[in-house]
Amino acid sequence: MEHFPLHQPCLLKSLPSMASIGSFGDESILGVALISKPLKGYLTFCDRLSPSATTDTECTSTMLVPDTLTEQMAALYPCAKLVPVADARAVFIDTLEYLQQSGILGMTSLLPNSPTVASDARVGERVVVESGVQIDSGVTVGNGAVIRRGAWLQRGAAVGENSVIGSVGIDAYLGQDGKRRRFPHLAGVIVGEGVSLGASCVVVRGILSSTRIGAGSIIGNLCNIGHGVEVGENVWISAGTMIGGHTTIDSNATIALGCAIRDNIFIGANANVGMGSVVTKNVRAGRSVFGNPAKSFRSINAGPVR
Repeated sequence: MEHFPLHQPCLLKSLPSMASIGSFGDESILGVALISKPLKGYLTFCDRLSPSATTDTECTSTMLVPDTLTEQMAALYPCAKLVPVADARAVFIDTLEYLQQSGILGMTSLLPNSPTVASDARVGERVVVESGVQIDSGVTVGNGAVIRRGAWLQRGAAVGENSVIGSVGIDAYLGQDGKRRRFPHLAGVIVGEGVSLGASCVVVRGILSSTRIGAGSIIGNLCNIGHGVEVGENVWISAGTMIGGHTTIDSNATIALGCAIRDNIFIGANANVGMGSVVTKNVRAGRSVFGNPAKSFRSINAGPVR
């Protein structure tokens, strides 16, 4: 369960974003997390009601909620500590920025406690490896690559020349106060064992859930993988493909040359996406799709047999 602990507990009333909201006594938070990964004492937010939402008695987090939805949220999350605010998302973003700038917000819990670079890792020339990066044994990093804080390259992974692992993606929220805010990208990138990333790829770090590439997957040159994307094991993604944020590509799927996959899409296991396709809807396991927009097609062999 991914979460982002604070280096020390923080009183709610000490946060500038909370100062004008109300009295919290001596209640403190221990970190931040997604609402879908609730932890007691961790701060999260929920600013809308989902038509499919059901009562969640396991959520014990401290939750920022819109003051206009307090009663409904209390019914959905009876065990959570609700903090009614005018604009829950804006207050959450402001809180994250303060915690980051104050230096008390830790990295993702998925990383080892003391990230290191293995002595036998082969790192090329002009490579930038920021602090807070874990590089395992047998990893190869090509010339000119940039590996940013919060990334984990697992055993035997290979990163091509000039690739960037852990860059920040596009994200903007226009608050009720008219201020445009960028949601901080707190999470990282986990590149699984034996993954091969081509030259000049960009893998964007996650916002509150890390971007992940499963073991044995192969990704061609010039690919862009958005924030929070989850790529399963042994996936083949050909050169020039763009994948929008929070998309999931299940194991053994194959994506051919130059595809564009919108955000929040699910592509099932063993699916095939034909060359140049624009995927705007979910693709079921084992299905083949092709075209713009991509539609079901006769069986496609979009990549090599693996």
